[in-house]
Amino acid sequence: MSKVFFLTFVCCIGAQNIRQPTSLQTTTLGDNVTIECYLPKTDFNIMVWYKQVFETTLQPISRCYNYLNIAKFFDGYNDGRFTVKVCKGIFHLNIFLTKNEDIATYFCGVITFGELKFGPGTFLMLQEEHTSTTVLQEQIVDEVNLGDNVTLMCRVNKVHEDCSRGHNAYWIRKGSEEYNSSIIYTDGDMEEHCEESSGDGPTTQSCIYSLTKRNLHIADAGTYYCAVSTCNKIMFGNGTTLEFKPQHDSNLTTALLITLVTSNIISLIIMISLVALQEALTYTSVSFTNKPRPSKGSEQQSISKHNEVYSKTKSY
Repeated sequence: MSKVFFLTFVCCIGAQNIRQPTSLQTTTLGDNVTIECYLPKTDFNIMVWYKQVFETTLQPISRCYNYLNIAKFFDGYNDGRFTVKVCKGIFHLNIFLTKNEDIATYFCGVITFGELKFGPGTFLMLQEEHTSTTVLQEQIVDEVNLGDNVTLMCRVNKVHEDCSRGHNAYWIRKGSEEYNSSIIYTDGDMEEHCEESSGDGPTTQSCIYSLTKRNLHIADAGTYYCAVSTCNKIMFGNGTTLEFKPQHDSNLTTALLITLVTSNIISLIIMISLVALQEALTYTSVSFTNKPRPSKGSEQQSISKHNEVYSKTKSY
């Protein structure tokens, strides 16, 4: 299974101008939450919030005309649980008494000359206690290097429940601030294997979802959460962290060591030369200072002797 949601591409347009600092926001079901959005300094006419629940289409939440600070909320979001904070450069979305249906990706956007631009998005993950279904993730034990392949494992244990829909699994990555563009995605080789067991108790079902990532890049690092959608609920695993073994370049290390030693030697030579020059200048100064200056009487005596010699010479 290889799939990249359409919005994953669309949301990145203008993302460098609209900042949503938190790519994955986690809180407890029923709490209040604020999803932050910082707007660009360029002129725009309208500010908007949109929501996407996994594979569904975009749903408009709110629209606000710039400089008016009066927000309009669309059907389904005008029950008072949603508000916005509007001030210069800020368009935050507040959600009160969060529900399971609020689990989604929230995109902040602006409209400029009829063009809609989105920020990178914030996925809201709500945790709650589950008794009938558990989602477990296995941690990566082996060292992982760039260019390797890795398989992420997610096990779903579920007690049979009567509901019209089955369950689907998704993977959500919380990356670094530099690499946080893909929030909800299933790109990669994803496989599903399920087994049912029944005994004296209720029927249980165990499914294993595996996601294989190939030719790993530095942008693949982060914490991967398995999200399972079943019976109108969404449950999350405990997360699997993917990090790379530090790369050491021996040639680069040797070159840096040689450069460091050479610079230290040159610095030492310059220091010795400066000290020697300072000593030489100090010696010369002392020599000139200590040389005796002839007294005024000595100068007169020398002039007299010179005149006497000159007189004798003239007489001849």
